Amino acid sequence: MLNILIAGELHPAGLKIINQNSKYSVDYLKEVSNKNFLPYLKNADAMIVRTQTLNKNQIEKAKKLKIVSRHGVGYDNIDHYELKKRKIPLTIVGDVNSTSVSEHTMMLIVSVFKKIILADFSTRNSFWDYRNNYEPRELYSKNLLIVGFGRIGKKLGRLANAFGMNIFVYDPYINNNFEEYEIQYFQDLKTAFQSADCISLNLPKVEKPIITRENSKYLKHGVIIVNTARGGLIEDNVLLDGIQKGTIAGVGLDVFDNEPLEKNHSLFKYKQVVFTPHQAGLSQESAERMSIKSIQNILDYFDGTLDESLVVNGVHL
Repeated sequence: MLNILIAGELHPAGLKIINQNSKYSVDYLKEVSNKNFLPYLKNADAMIVRTQTLNKNQIEKAKKLKIVSRHGVGYDNIDHYELKKRKIPLTIVGDVNSTSVSEHTMMLIVSVFKKIILADFSTRNSFWDYRNNYEPRELYSKNLLIVGFGRIGKKLGRLANAFGMNIFVYDPYINNNFEEYEIQYFQDLKTAFQSADCISLNLPKVEKPIITRENSKYLKHGVIIVNTARGGLIEDNVLLDGIQKGTIAGVGLDVFDNEPLEKNHSLFKYKQVVFTPHQAGLSQESAERMSIKSIQNILDYFDGTLDESLVVNGVHL
């Protein structure tokens, strides 16, 4: 009987599938830490990883391991090089949360433009005259720069288009043939910054920040910046300096370099910043889809039917 180690809580839909299959035994660690899952590694033929770290030393303890299935699409927490060296495929769940992330991104854009945090605070504290400050801005006819035009970026573009925003795109890895709606494609990031009323970061982890101290001088005055992609895409203190100087009008953040955030984070005192706890991809619907697909990838691997496009560490089946 093959053993599957599940490191982290899964939606019941995925558990139901595996519990109905008599070919597999399951070790399910709903609450997982760097220590409590170590004793289970030696028996694991397969492993599902959520946010748990899986490093070289841990992989070395998993002598029977044949496949690692990531419950999600990012795999920064996994030593995929070590897995490749051992010819262990690492799979992701594919396009199961792009709808959730794009909707969450649009929500942050609307929230920052419309000053939702300030409006909520004022209403709760009977500051009714706040409405007379005319602080909210309209999205209509504003220029939205989407940096990274993959599945999430494309869905965000359609949502923003429905609000009447002008869609700008910067993505050096794709061509500029877009037929769905009118899009202006930029090959130069600095030029794109100069025209953007709002910038949304929707690309995978990259080696260097996208918004840096150097190129931030090209940002349009009063720009709004939203990041639901990865921490590290914005250089340290660029947001803080911009908000303090008034050159950045608002920020929406779902991802951070260090998570969870420290209690005295420098941006907490600014109400023009909207925070969410790295939850853009975590809707009820996407949780069910990720659970099912992460389980299914393991079943398909052992059945010899795994979709190779979901293997992300270059291991050939």
